[in-house]
Formats: sequence, structure tokens, C-alpha cells
Amino acid sequence: MSFILFHTPRSRSLRPLWLLEEMGLDYALKTIGYDAEYFASDAYRQINPMGKVPAFYDGDHLVLESTVILQYILAKHGPSSFGVEPEEGDFAFYLTWLHMAESGLSHYLAVYLGQKMGVEKYAVSKGYETYVKYQAEKAFEMQDEHLAQRSFIASDRFTAADISVGYSLFLANALCGLSLPHRVQAYFERLQDRPAWKKAVAIE
Repeated sequence: MSFILFHTPRSRSLRPLWLLEEMGLDYALKTIGYDAEYFASDAYRQINPMGKVPAFYDGDHLVLESTVILQYILAKHGPSSFGVEPEEGDFAFYLTWLHMAESGLSHYLAVYLGQKMGVEKYAVSKGYETYVKYQAEKAFEMQDEHLAQRSFIASDRFTAADISVGYSLFLANALCGLSLPHRVQAYFERLQDRPAWKKAVAIE
């Protein structure tokens, strides 16, 4: 196995790390503490030209973006119960939340967290907090309504969409301090009970 994952604790690289643990795949983990200067260096840009984590290598092939890495791993090692196939009824909803958890939620929350931490490059207007909460509340409302009839995001089982959403909820709740609707909170707590999540999030 030639998988290598470059990981920073509590960051988006938790998504692929969590899936790798759930699937029991062999991989090498390169853990890097958050270091803006190192991420901007030529040395790290040779690993990931964007200067971010995660960076995922399958041999010589570089894959970027946490949700894309999830989809890549499943494509290489599927079919798997952690993916949803096109012929399944929830395929569209699965793909929606696999990626919207990042583009429609984590994207906003990460900038908000950076601003709260005083990271200059993340500085935006003072009204951004209101905007982030508005975007998050829309996503949480959609999730809360959906979970009224389900335990998981799609196909009545735990999938990569739950991993994608689960990290976004971790970012919103544990890191940004935003409250979650009752059903979403209960769902998030169920996800945190999974051994693979506990192992991934404990890595420092």
C-alpha cells in the first residue's frame, strides 16, 4: 500500500483519516502541527502546491481537497458500504452532502474560526459572524429536518457523507462554539461514538 496522508490535528484532514480508519486500510500518516510559515514554504509547496492539509498521495498521484479524497479512496477500493452507488435511491442526496458539508458549511466556518483566532489572512468584516451563522443555520435546519426520519445522511447506513458532515459539525460545535439543533446534536454525538472517529481525533 502506498497511501500517504499529510494531516494536521483538528483540521479537514480528519475526514480522510477517519475514512481510512473506518475501512481498515493501510496508510502512512505524516502529522504536522499547524505552522503557517512552514505551509507557505517551498519545501511544503512541493508536497501540496496549495500549502494546505490534507495532501493525499497514492504512489505518485496527489489528491487534494478532503471530500475529493473521500471519493477517491472509495472509487479505488469500492464498492464499499461507506459509499452510495448511482442505482441507490439516496445517491443524489449522498453526493450533495458529501460535498456541500464543505462548500456550504466548513468553508464559511474555517474563515470564521481564523478570524476569531486573529489570523490576519482570515480577517474579514465584522459582519462576517452574522453571515456565517446564517449560512450554518440554513444547513443545520436542512440536516435537522432530514434526520427526523433517519439516523444517517443517506441509505440508512453510515457513509462517507456522514464523515463529511461529521467533521463540519465538529468544526461548528467544538471549534467555533456554535450550537446545533437537537436532532443534529444527537446525530453528532452518535458519530463521535464511533471507534474510528475516536482514534482519528485523538491523534496529536
